[in-house]
Amino acid sequence: MNHYSKIFSKYLSDDAMEAVIADEALIQHMLTFEAALANAQAQLNMIPLKAALQIEAAIRQLSLKPTALAASTLQNGIPVIALLAHIKTKLPDGAKGHLHMGATSQDVMDTAQVLIIKNALEIIETKTSVLIKQLTKLSKQFAKTPCMAHTRGQQALPITFGSKVNAWLQPLQRQLHRLKQIKQDLLVVQLGGAVGNLAAYVKKGPLLNKLLAKKLQLQPAASWHTQRDGLAAFTNWLAMHTSIMGKMGADVMVMAQSEVNEVTENVTGGGKSSAMPHKNNPVLSEALVAIAKINAGLQQQMLLAMLHQNERDATAWILEWNALPQLLNYTATALTHAVSITTNIKINAAQMLANIEKFKKAIE
Repeated sequence: MNHYSKIFSKYLSDDAMEAVIADEALIQHMLTFEAALANAQAQLNMIPLKAALQIEAAIRQLSLKPTALAASTLQNGIPVIALLAHIKTKLPDGAKGHLHMGATSQDVMDTAQVLIIKNALEIIETKTSVLIKQLTKLSKQFAKTPCMAHTRGQQALPITFGSKVNAWLQPLQRQLHRLKQIKQDLLVVQLGGAVGNLAAYVKKGPLLNKLLAKKLQLQPAASWHTQRDGLAAFTNWLAMHTSIMGKMGADVMVMAQSEVNEVTENVTGGGKSSAMPHKNNPVLSEALVAIAKINAGLQQQMLLAMLHQNERDATAWILEWNALPQLLNYTATALTHAVSITTNIKINAAQMLANIEKFKKAIE
């Protein structure tokens, strides 16, 4: 996140998404994994039921702040070791050995990350649906409103404003179709143990995988701890999503130029200038363009994170910890701004027509 996050908290972040990607949320999902794992193992007679109940009770009693895991994360490169140590302080000696049985830290963190994505998608899909509804309304309302098309920055030929809106709308509609397939590969449990082959569970590994997934409301999957294509496909989708909205922002910025004057981004009062009070700056459209560029750069990190060496590579893993939360937050932020733009935009149809007439006279 940028270093001025409190100043830019409304402009470059989304409150609801901030809560979903917060450290506290990651901790809670890791605890949920450990409780579900113990419960599933007890159900398959892999650990005593009494131990599983004690583990679940200990986790319910636990209230961990991110700072409680920071020092251990510095020492070990992962927060899971400290997390387990805190749980064990609440457990009787007889149950401690059954906690986290057969799992590895990456199982915990990857599954917790998937649970964060699942919650994040609820926000993103809801906001996308609202944006599609708003754009559909604009497309129908101005389906026959003439305006100038521009190619390579120059006046081209007349089109309708409705067709311009469709260039913003239709890619978003396709995005929802793409997301259906991506979710099938993405919202899956990670359980592989030390080197990804479920060796600690002998023959019960596949059964445990399915049962754990069910308890976490995810899908079972073969261990994917070095196979990051599912995550990269999803974050590419996020980057595409913000680029689609960035295109809308770029168009609005041009159409809002004083000499063009075909739209006003926010008719209720847009961005002000400290030196020029007459201005109404398209500040949300500017943010859409900037966010699209930021997410494109973050997606590069996710592609590099696919380069896992052998059976675990934390140098790749760390890239995900940095890039993924930001990609989610910026996508939700862009959606919030795009909805605001499509709700408050003013379409100057008379000026659009006047610009066409100027064009006709210029080419006579």
